[in-house]
Amino acid sequence: MKKLLIIISVSFLAITVAEAQFTKAGGGLSYSTGVYFHNESVDVSHKTANPAIAFKGIYELSLPVHLSPSLNIFLPRVTEVFESKQTISAILLDVNAHYVFNSLDRFEFYALAGLNVTYLRSKWKYEFTPGDPQTDASSETIPGLNIGVGTYMKATEQLDVFGEFKYILSSRDQFILTAGVLLNLDWLKKNENKIF
Repeated sequence: MKKLLIIISVSFLAITVAEAQFTKAGGGLSYSTGVYFHNESVDVSHKTANPAIAFKGIYELSLPVHLSPSLNIFLPRVTEVFESKQTISAILLDVNAHYVFNSLDRFEFYALAGLNVTYLRSKWKYEFTPGDPQTDASSETIPGLNIGVGTYMKATEQLDVFGEFKYILSSRDQFILTAGVLLNLDWLKKNENKIF
């Protein structure tokens, strides 16, 4: 599955760089309903934590369609009980298509659909015998589909504020709300002589 993820990511980047114009890039924070590692819903210690640091780019193909790769890196959930410590980590990689259905001077509203890959990792450190620490680790990869809505609001010529709400349909469904800031790379290219 990891090889497939790498092949898809590299192919996507090659195609979009060759045929599209990278117009915006930035990041923000995400909040999710979370998923359980190996679907072990015993207690909250097996669930991904919140919030996540979000990175996002916008490739403008041609109006009204944009492509948007994004990456969410969740804060690890650390649970300590007696002499053991469990850490659940999560990374979400998305490739979405945006259909801009209302483009105004300051606001753009869009619907989104795309692919998601959720990578989960559990690391468990324990010491049953004093002075003899042990470590156990395992991981899983969960493919999924995204659907949702979002908006960009022009704050300045250089910056847009964005908000996005999406549902990930997979064997472990979840909702994700993301908000952040995007740097307008078109403006930067046009004004690079004035800046430097």
